[in-house]
Amino acid sequence: MTTPPVDFEVLRSALRATMRHGARARSLLERMSLVDLLNPATPGDGRPDAQRALETASLITDAARSLDPPMDRVMLIMLCLAPGTSGLTLSARRRHAAELLDIQPVTFRSEPRYEPAFVTELALTLYGQLTGCT
Repeated sequence: MTTPPVDFEVLRSALRATMRHGARARSLLERMSLVDLLNPATPGDGRPDAQRALETASLITDAARSLDPPMDRVMLIMLCLAPGTSGLTLSARRRHAAELLDIQPVTFRSEPRYEPAFVTELALTLYGQLTGCT
């Protein structure tokens, strides 16, 4: 998958927005902004949106899995990529992630070293993969 340069801040913002509904292919297909950012359609490639959404979900899953523990598990939960998380609300996923870290959900959400830092780390991982700076 080859992509044009992507703006890091746009990528980080798109990842934060994606947490509301998750990064499974079905959710990405319903909200194509992250797919268009990470896996844009190119003239003549003929890939349907469903294929691009599947590829993007795989890219995000692989990037999340490459993070250090427990950040890897937390981001898989937050993005509905961990088994059993697809039907959970964002609040429920935050509670589950906070339990893994032995902190309160409000601390996880608002403390700069938790959710905001984890999203930034995932965005940096994806950015590195897309730009070849890994």
